[in-house]
Amino acid sequence: MRNWHSLYEILFFPIGVLFFAVAMLGIGNLLVNPVFSAFYTVRGDGILILAEAMMRIGTFLIVNFPLLFLIRIVTRKAGSATSVLSALAGYVTYLVMTMYLSSGNSALPGTAFSSLLGISFSTSLVSSVKTGVHYPLQTGLLSTFLVSLIVLSMYSRTRKHNEYSFFSFISKDVWCVIRTVIFSAAAGFLVSLIWPYFMKGIGRVVEFIEADTTNPVNLAIYGMLDRFLGVFNLGAMIRTPFWYTASGGSWVNLVGFNAAGDVNIWTAQLSSGTLNGMAGRFITPYYVLNLFAIPGLLWGMYSIETDLIERRRLRLFYILVTAMSILSGSLLPVELMLLFLSPLLFLFHVGFTGLLYGLFQAMRVYLGYNYTGTSVLTAMPGTLLEYLSYFKYSSLQNTLLSIAAVGAITFVIYFLVTRLYFRHLALDLFNTGGKQRLTEGTIEAVGGIENIKMTHSSCSRLVLNLYDPTKINAGKLKALGSIRVYETKAGFAICYGAASTIVAMRISRTMRDKIRRNK
Repeated sequence: MRNWHSLYEILFFPIGVLFFAVAMLGIGNLLVNPVFSAFYTVRGDGILILAEAMMRIGTFLIVNFPLLFLIRIVTRKAGSATSVLSALAGYVTYLVMTMYLSSGNSALPGTAFSSLLGISFSTSLVSSVKTGVHYPLQTGLLSTFLVSLIVLSMYSRTRKHNEYSFFSFISKDVWCVIRTVIFSAAAGFLVSLIWPYFMKGIGRVVEFIEADTTNPVNLAIYGMLDRFLGVFNLGAMIRTPFWYTASGGSWVNLVGFNAAGDVNIWTAQLSSGTLNGMAGRFITPYYVLNLFAIPGLLWGMYSIETDLIERRRLRLFYILVTAMSILSGSLLPVELMLLFLSPLLFLFHVGFTGLLYGLFQAMRVYLGYNYTGTSVLTAMPGTLLEYLSYFKYSSLQNTLLSIAAVGAITFVIYFLVTRLYFRHLALDLFNTGGKQRLTEGTIEAVGGIENIKMTHSSCSRLVLNLYDPTKINAGKLKALGSIRVYETKAGFAICYGAASTIVAMRISRTMRDKIRRNK
């Protein structure tokens, strides 16, 4: 778990960049989306240029966030420009190899590929390659971890490169890039062989859900897969069939126009004013997740912060992220944060999402997404303004009220579960004595309970204010599982990840017990 929590510390920076990217995309969407014309109309080329530029920048960062993670991992571990250049070369090599080796595979659906970094080809001398434009395989975070392992391994090995070896004329840095490219090409080859089996498994799940989209269990499976695959940048595999193809249903209007897919049907029915109350089942839970669940989670995490000064400093951040979730959605960065900080809480979120899909299907409550785009990775369903825009339709009044009622309950559940997790469940869930050992070890490493003046905690770190700072043993704290130890104005911050609050509570209890005994 220490290694897993260290990923949170490493990836906290690119996750922050991802929050920024979602905010940029959301602001641009708010300014130019015609769906919101009922509330306001934006005119002026200057504002429109700014909005479209923000949307394109945000889209690029979101679609390519595995590359951001890759650069962060190799720079944090190796700390060299060589590692960054090697990572870029390895990543491009990996993508190119998957593009060529998988382009002739007729068993792979279109959702297996994606336009990454503009890499593509339309003509080739290879006889097995079909005509048309071909793109690399979309393997999401798998590419990040594979290439990062290769880069870090090659960087470490090439530092020992002998200048009198057979290739002595090649410098260590260039040799690192060369070896990274070679092994990344091999990784791309292996993934190209394995990926069709993974896609076949996804295809079978899609077929199972498609067999009966009115079954709450089928919708629950879809909801859990949607959120789980989404954090690995693979959400298009499960969303595209149901949003844009007949797997999500079909509808024919009075003039013979055929709309296929849940999002296409809702958009077509809304534009023609003929909502039949059946479309939107694959979108409805987004309104609860964005408007209620994520805010409940965020403010549950905020309530864990015990340092009043720190709470005042972070208050604006939580307000902005909450506003971003309500107005444009912030599921991806929040879910990534949960995945690396508290995997158990992330699994609760995935399971609860499935429950929402099943519940709304059982209630026959549907609210869709008015969207004419094709990108499922940067689409923003379930925002407040779109929710409010549907109040003008009398046929949707009960649907909107039902979503609000379920949402209010969801907010309370997420708030309470978040507090429960960080205060009681994040460490030693099966009562093996780990809490006691970590608490006692921490107290001993900082010079005993009598050396602790005050304790504070948050979702990821424990802060101890010590009478005698020279008694702290940082090495022992790291051996206990701390990711890092550093000094702040409030004291020494000890990063135990999600376990920090539990340790702080037990230390505070020990301090109180000591005071009672002395009395």
